Amino acid sequence: MKPKVAIVRGKFLNKYEMQTFEYLKGRYQLTAFGSLTSFHKSFSFPVKKLTSPMDLPEFPYKMQILNRLFIDAHYLYGLEDKLKGYDIAHTAETYYRYTQQSLDAKKKGFVHKVVVTVLENIAYNNEGIWGRKKYKHRTRQDADALIALTQMAKKSLIKEGADPKKIHVIGSGIDTEKFYPSKSKKSNYLTVLFVGRFEVYKGVFDVLYAAEQLVRSTYDLPLKFVFVGKGSQNRAMQDLVDRLGIRNSVHFLSVPYGKIPEVYRDADIFVAPSSDTKTWKEQYGYMLLEAQASGLPIVTTKSGSIPEVVGDAALLVNQRDQVALAQALHTFLTDNKKREKYGKMARLRAEKVHDSKIIAKKIAEVYDSVL
Repeated sequence: MKPKVAIVRGKFLNKYEMQTFEYLKGRYQLTAFGSLTSFHKSFSFPVKKLTSPMDLPEFPYKMQILNRLFIDAHYLYGLEDKLKGYDIAHTAETYYRYTQQSLDAKKKGFVHKVVVTVLENIAYNNEGIWGRKKYKHRTRQDADALIALTQMAKKSLIKEGADPKKIHVIGSGIDTEKFYPSKSKKSNYLTVLFVGRFEVYKGVFDVLYAAEQLVRSTYDLPLKFVFVGKGSQNRAMQDLVDRLGIRNSVHFLSVPYGKIPEVYRDADIFVAPSSDTKTWKEQYGYMLLEAQASGLPIVTTKSGSIPEVVGDAALLVNQRDQVALAQALHTFLTDNKKREKYGKMARLRAEKVHDSKIIAKKIAEVYDSVL
């Protein structure tokens, strides 16, 4: 009989991450545990939906209030009992409440082993709320295996006191059969694409200021800047576009995930100028995998784990340097051969390093090591 694996992700259950787990179905009996309002709800394996504080409608200071009431709001009502009979509960982050619930289930004998994926790459982060430091310590001690997405995440875990022998560095995966380069150019425009959250730390305003520089300095090129996503800065971005006078060159799209691969194939360059804050550094940048698999030349920054993710298959500029960002984009816009070279390098890296089949095999090795 196949070992039973519970993939516990609550509100954050999503198709981006789960595309890698699709390749584990033949080896394990998978069930995903999400909240009632998880990011995505339909997968090729069963999903159990449990009520969570995260399902509450948005209201002012929602997360601040919920995290103080629950220590962490990623709580799934009834999860412990639902894990009865599972061989592995695979959760995320050392301080998430459902990770503690999974460890409780293990203590009660409901589930045999607990594996935790860790994105956090800043040591001692997320410890300001009472109780979280204890949560993190318990996870480091009682989890059977820790999957760090990056070397930076591994170093943070070790600095906090995790046993290095428990840590396995395994990145995220991308379905290279779903995301692939365009075979022919569909538009006369040179399209620069941004996909992600519309937030300051994602560099969205840096892209707009760089766009303004490029539109004015390369007026002979048919440029188009496309933003796909949503976030708190949407209105401010729209206002800046008007103030900069680049409305004709900037487009905002809302696209269902199933159509996202087509958006990448319609683009010529991908840009992701993330910048660090006191409590956040880019943890992985899943959109970078999508861009790599789509064969796009990438301009990004040295934020957090980005250099690990892109390797030498991207142009890296300093954070919040709008001039350098514009110059790097200009290089790709005006040099077809360089654009083609970096696009091929990106695709090769996706195939050799980030392909979901490769990542799934590594996860299976961790599962087998704890069973």
